[in-house]
Amino acid sequence: MVQEDLQLEIISPDKVLFNDVITLVEVPGKQGRFALLRDHAPIISVLQEGSIRVQKKSGEELNFECKAGYIECADNHISILLNN
Repeated sequence: MVQEDLQLEIISPDKVLFNDVITLVEVPGKQGRFALLRDHAPIISVLQEGSIRVQKKSGEELNFECKAGYIECADNHISILLNN
């Protein structure tokens, strides 16, 4: 079942940093920055050092620092695992 909203979860080894509905997330991929929107094709990618920009459904923008990690997207659910 495909979810209508885009759900993002950002997890570090010791806690959940973010878990909410968003409209966009932009990440520092190993081969360059890229963004994910609702209905993005499934993807798994390695993240490098840089900032993660999140735009919440409310319009508020947040930034998270990334030293290294992974991102997975499927069925409008995005998981980011950080190695910070």
